[in-house]
Amino acid sequence: MMFWNQAEETPVPYQVPDDVFDLVFKLRGTSLDIDHAFALSTALQAHLSDELCARIGVHGVRMAGSGNGWNRPEQSDAALPLSRRARLAIRVHRDDSEEVEQIMNRTLQIGHQEVTLGSSVMRKLSTIGTLYARAICCDREQSESDFLTEIAGLMGQMNIKVSKMICGRCGEIRTAEESIFTRALMVADLEPEESVALQQQGLGPGRMLGCGLFVPHKGIDPVFDIQE
Repeated sequence: MMFWNQAEETPVPYQVPDDVFDLVFKLRGTSLDIDHAFALSTALQAHLSDELCARIGVHGVRMAGSGNGWNRPEQSDAALPLSRRARLAIRVHRDDSEEVEQIMNRTLQIGHQEVTLGSSVMRKLSTIGTLYARAICCDREQSESDFLTEIAGLMGQMNIKVSKMICGRCGEIRTAEESIFTRALMVADLEPEESVALQQQGLGPGRMLGCGLFVPHKGIDPVFDIQE
């Protein structure tokens, strides 16, 4: 008689595919308006084809917050200083990356300000289980509850199981034709494959305006603890 206890195989860690990633450009300039999403998308469209612009996502340039006795202006058209650490991130498919990289060293006219793009580096998507989107296009009249229900349905169509979500701050993005209403969204407890899929596909329209794009976040549990 023989007893054989086969050791379980060590699962292979999930590897993030490299077909979608962020190209992160250094920036040289003095300032940008707080609400610069539309001006930035317009500036990029002057250098990139319409077909390419329909496929990429543009993260807005992160601006300085309040601190050290300085209060950030409330007006959306107020200009804020552009720090040396400011970066422009563009979410691209691998097949489009070379074309997007050609904007390196180009000067963009973003509203009343000029910003020059420096060198770029590739930033892979993350497997972290908590993601944050600064803006999701939505109906101004829709309640937070209905918004979250709709989002859960959309993610269900992507085979993403939703267990924790928090609806964040409302916002407005002004374009030449309209003012787009948005909500921030945090999603937690995602499996690595789900996290990557949500970053790859995003949610809703307005990717050139920075809408529907998810980035890693440090965690959602402290927020739940405060609410409870």
